This record gives sequence, structure tokens and C-alpha cells, in this order.
Amino acid sequence: MNHLREPTNNLKKTKMKKQILSIVSVLCLAVAFSSSAFSEDLSMLAGKWSVQKTNEDGQRFSQVIEIKKDKFTFKVVGADGETRLYAEGDVKVDKAGPFKTVIFSNIKAGQSSSDSSPIDDTYTSIYRMGDDGTWLVVMNFDKDRDEQQKPALDAYHKAKQAQK
Repeated sequence: MNHLREPTNNLKKTKMKKQILSIVSVLCLAVAFSSSAFSEDLSMLAGKWSVQKTNEDGQRFSQVIEIKKDKFTFKVVGADGETRLYAEGDVKVDKAGPFKTVIFSNIKAGQSSSDSSPIDDTYTSIYRMGDDGTWLVVMNFDKDRDEQQKPALDAYHKAKQAQK
């Protein structure tokens, strides 16, 4: 009687393997498509972005983010053109529920690229691409930060590419 059950067990095992392979294939495709969507978002963010702001004392300044592949540089530049803050590190995009996030990590910061040191922090911001080509970034909502890093919504504009 056992010899009659063996083909049934083998058939069940074969069906189960096919189902598992189907599930794994679907999961791999989902990961591949979501990874390509994230890499498309990161490539869409490639370039130099800036926003003009005014501090509490009425002084104008610019924030500039430049993204190249999976790296970023960030500068706060005064109206006089002097860099007040410089930061660099890794950047990636992800998804948190219905929101797209940009994550800045492995950050070195200071007055300049030669005067920077590692900081033990990661910044996660929610973003959306505006219909007019702006990059809308909600910063400093990821955790409590010091008084100088207040939550903000910034509309970054992409710098025009120089003609070659």
C-alpha cells in the first residue's frame, strides 16, 4: 500500500516546488521592479539642487545639494558666497508606507570638505517631485533635533546644466 502513496507524495512535492518557485519568481520580480524604481528616483535626483532661504535675522542664504550616483554633498552658502556648512556622504531612496524617502547617511560635516569629520547621525526626509520639476523635501521630521535644525518643507530647484 505504501508503494501507491509514493507517487502521490512525489506529485505533491513537485506541485509544492512549482508553487514555491512561482512565489520566489514573483518576489524576485517585485524586488527587481522596486529596485529599478528606486534607482530611477535616485537618477532623477542626480545633479545640483538649491533653495533660497531667509534665517530668523532676515539674512538670506542658500542650501545646495548635489547628488552623484549614491553620494551627496550639501552646502549652506551665505549671501556673500561663503560656505557656512559643508557635508558629504551616502544617499539612497526608499519607501515608508505611501511616502518616498531620501536617506542621507555616513555623513562627514564641517566648514569645508578638508575640514570635515564624521557625525554619528542619519537624516531621513520625505520627498516628492513637483509637477514643475521642483524637489519638495520635508526635512528634520525624522527625530528630535537641536534648535538650529527645525522641521521644514523646502522646494529645491535643479540647476541648469552648462552648455557644452
